[in-house]
Amino acid sequence: MEHLDRNATPGPATAVSEPVAGVIGGLVSGAAYLVAQVSFTAAARPGGAAEPLQRIAAILMGPDAAPPPAEFTFTMLGMALIIHFALAMVFGRIVSVLVWSRRTGPGVLTGALVGLVLYVVNFGLIAPSAFPWFGDSIRAVTLADHVLFGAVAAAVCLALRSPLR
Repeated sequence: MEHLDRNATPGPATAVSEPVAGVIGGLVSGAAYLVAQVSFTAAARPGGAAEPLQRIAAILMGPDAAPPPAEFTFTMLGMALIIHFALAMVFGRIVSVLVWSRRTGPGVLTGALVGLVLYVVNFGLIAPSAFPWFGDSIRAVTLADHVLFGAVAAAVCLALRSPLR
């Protein structure tokens, strides 16, 4: 049996573990991404706020769910949220692995660069052949939203890493 020294001072405990921080960071940054994407789309095309969600839902529902002319439904909303937040948690975990041991400034910059890479991979490599209905989403605002996603995910992960007091 191992001897426990009850008077020993343990090292600083973090608020949460790195994997949990990644999932939380992905969820928070995924929400920020959706708000930005839907807001910019609504501003650019009045009445088009649902288009990003329809494109996401069409990943599993097929191209008939993609705009236009598909009508937006609650089924599409549910499917889009499930797909988007599942991917956001995975991407948040990637960010957390890459930033966990970094200082805040370089960590947030690394997260932003991860967002840039995600944009290039998703919209430069995968979408053109697998999901062509994302073609209308290949624009500067979507790039900015991906960079925002990565930076916010990193900031959340790093904030959750702070020692408990």
